[in-house]
Amino acid sequence: MENINDIKSCNMMAEISEQPAVFDYLINKYIKDGKADAEFPLNFGEVKFVASGSSYNCARLGQKFFENIAKLKTSFEYSSEFNANQDRAISKDVLYFFISQSGETYDTKCALDLVNKKGGHTFALVNNDNSYIYNTCEFKMNIEAGVEKSIAATKSFTGGVLCLGLLALNAAQNNGIDIKEHLKDIENIKKDTECVINDTKNLDEAAGILSKLKSFPIIGYSYNFVIAKEGALKIKETSYIDVNAYPTGEFLHGHTAILNEYSVIVEIFHHSMGEFEKKTLDKIKKDYNPKIIAISDIEDTPDDKDFLEIKFKKFNNEIITMLSSVMILQILALKIAKNLGRNVDKPLGLNKVVGEN
Repeated sequence: MENINDIKSCNMMAEISEQPAVFDYLINKYIKDGKADAEFPLNFGEVKFVASGSSYNCARLGQKFFENIAKLKTSFEYSSEFNANQDRAISKDVLYFFISQSGETYDTKCALDLVNKKGGHTFALVNNDNSYIYNTCEFKMNIEAGVEKSIAATKSFTGGVLCLGLLALNAAQNNGIDIKEHLKDIENIKKDTECVINDTKNLDEAAGILSKLKSFPIIGYSYNFVIAKEGALKIKETSYIDVNAYPTGEFLHGHTAILNEYSVIVEIFHHSMGEFEKKTLDKIKKDYNPKIIAISDIEDTPDDKDFLEIKFKKFNNEIITMLSSVMILQILALKIAKNLGRNVDKPLGLNKVVGEN
């Protein structure tokens, strides 16, 4: 059995380990008697997420919550791209949702100013209630993950994802949608995610394989593709390896050619995957026979020397499953970086993207 505590102490490790307590705090604060108390404002037919970096990946997961659970129309855009279109129309029927761990992200602040200037409605999701974005938005929610010292966002990212899930549940509840199924086992979130951090096997072996490569892909379907994007970003930030994420099906369209040179692939797949996804993975295996490192909660997996499973417990709650996959990728990124002798808390050339307003 491997344990994250065998890694030399660093801020990133400490912040990964703090995540279950953050989740537990948010659940106890916002889930009361089977109801979601996180207050999502009424009377908006559409939500538009605006964010950068890990916050953009958080927005992409939030989009799936709001569409799948609350049945609300949603869209998302990079803050920098939002700013590039200064002439855009701002609708008062749309809630413009700004996500930033620091609450001071420069391009997100500029996008917020553009919406405010044109009279739009704004919502802040940040990890700092003494920040420009938090204090400038009409509606707001603090992620409450505590100070994050490491450059790579970990607890502020997953805390933000959980907050978006809670807000989507509240929006669904307000629209008369039954949310009981989505709350299944959510009260166990602290214990379940502690188990993922402390008891997940094969991370050391996977990190040993991946730290020897100059490049490798991470693939996943649906929200697992977004998780793959976040995992790829974490590995780039901490190890400087050229890791790229692809939707599993889209990976077949030309991208598989990279397996001719780097025949290792990281897959994220869960018990809920369908037959189409299974057939896609089988085709990749048949055509290229890559070494597969799988992040999965599936019981029956291939008995194959070229298949390494980073396996975690199967959970009934989709949000816990999602957060578990993210945390495994965070730990994997940390272990790869440590193998390469990187300073994970202060990667070369990287700083939090903040600036003067």
